[in-house]
Amino acid sequence: MSLSKQNRTIITIGENKQKMTRKVDTYEYESLAECIRSDQVPASEIVEIFTDKTFYKWYKKKYLTNK
Repeated sequence: MSLSKQNRTIITIGENKQKMTRKVDTYEYESLAECIRSDQVPASEIVEIFTDKTFYKWYKKKYLTNK
């Protein structure tokens, strides 16, 4: 599977081992993911968002894994 530079960066950020600093509510998942995918969210904020490992797992399964 060949990943884009953006996807490789997102995976690197998401795999970072940090204590959760931000919880994403499930009703926000789709809209937040679309903002991340369209480069509307700065990398520093993505780092904070992906400390919620439940959201990161959902995002990775939906957008970053080969289906």
